[in-house]
Amino acid sequence: MTIEKNQRALAQLSALYRPGTLNLIGGRPGMGKTTLAFQLVTETQLPTAYFSLEMRSDQLLIHYGNGKCPEWIHLDDTATLTVDSVWEKVRQLRETYDIRWVIIDYLQLMTSSQLYPNREGEIAHIIQELKNMAEDLHVAVIVLIQLMRTVEMRDDLRPTLQDLPNWNRIGQWVDDVRLLYRDDYYHIVGGKRDLMEVLATECSQDSLPDLQLSCLMWDISFKMICNIREISDTDMLRKLLVVTEKEILRVAKPFDGDLDWDTPTGEVLDRLLEERACILNRMFELHCTEAEVRRFEHVNEGMLKMMNRFHEEQQQLQRQLDMLPDIGEHSVNRFHLAGEINYCHDYEDPKLFPMEEDAFYGSHWNEMLWAVSSLSRMDAHTIHNDESNKLDDGYTWAEGPLRIPQFEHICVCYLVHAFCTHLRYSIPDLLRMTTYICERSMWEMSEAEI
Repeated sequence: MTIEKNQRALAQLSALYRPGTLNLIGGRPGMGKTTLAFQLVTETQLPTAYFSLEMRSDQLLIHYGNGKCPEWIHLDDTATLTVDSVWEKVRQLRETYDIRWVIIDYLQLMTSSQLYPNREGEIAHIIQELKNMAEDLHVAVIVLIQLMRTVEMRDDLRPTLQDLPNWNRIGQWVDDVRLLYRDDYYHIVGGKRDLMEVLATECSQDSLPDLQLSCLMWDISFKMICNIREISDTDMLRKLLVVTEKEILRVAKPFDGDLDWDTPTGEVLDRLLEERACILNRMFELHCTEAEVRRFEHVNEGMLKMMNRFHEEQQQLQRQLDMLPDIGEHSVNRFHLAGEINYCHDYEDPKLFPMEEDAFYGSHWNEMLWAVSSLSRMDAHTIHNDESNKLDDGYTWAEGPLRIPQFEHICVCYLVHAFCTHLRYSIPDLLRMTTYICERSMWEMSEAEI
């Protein structure tokens, strides 16, 4: 039913985009503009010129197109495009492939070949030229546009036309504007989860009301993982890794303290780090060496010993605390312990284990491990009270990326499983991580009757 509703909503929206029209789809970074645009093109299957100015075509297809480009989509990932060059490319594609749609992803990355005293004038010229192109070449132009921060400075976070940059100067050329909004983007308590609202505005055609789409972010993530696992070309994977890490560095820098994943920026980074881990794990699976397997055995054994020792100390301390006498005739005093084990990364003085395969992967280990450790949503392992030790029972925790033939002879401990399955560390990351921190905290619970 959800798929059918999505298809109906996409069909209603795509019907607006008629030849000769200029249309805007606006949203904050990470709101889902590219997701929506690609779903529209996939559902309608109209011949489309897709100009991806932010994301490389191979990266775009890994996320949204099963790694392959549909025959009706003509992708252009030229990093710097002027409106004149777009016009010429669209003219050629129109003559050769009879394209019907042109998608620009996204407006703020376009430039003009003419010089303007300010960016506002340049944007206005670009919009006017795109409208002229739509009419002259008889195509529908759909422009993705990033909204200003003003939307996040109000109590009502739903965007309006005034959140579009330079709207007063560009509105006269635009036929339709739709703005994207998601409750879960802002982590609103009690909000609608995984639901994208496509909001109508005063500049909307055909009185089409607000639309709702199931965002299916988890499905997108799962699809991306499956697509990466289908790639067997390590050179292609390395290129994807370079692009992904470059984007992580762009979003995460400067390294001036802990990152907060519970923000739009943190959400974008979390997805990028997940993609990075998938790429590295796939490279490891295809290229795994004997030296890496031996290192994994050593790390796994060390983590198991550390976990067992920490667990035993924890239980001894708890037993000693439980033996303390009650104070007072009617009071019960009990001290409780909790223990946590996490990876400890020092960006200024990283203690990383060098391996011969470092050059093969080509990762920025220091920066990436800093980002992952700063964005970790949970502790790698936490012990409370008299929790039984499940780590040395012969049971293997090899799941997800750890379930590969190279590790069939290894009983994977829970701590390794936690880092590589629940957090964003890849197996190659784990082999280079050396320093961990074991922390204990104690609190007192007292009851008294009077």
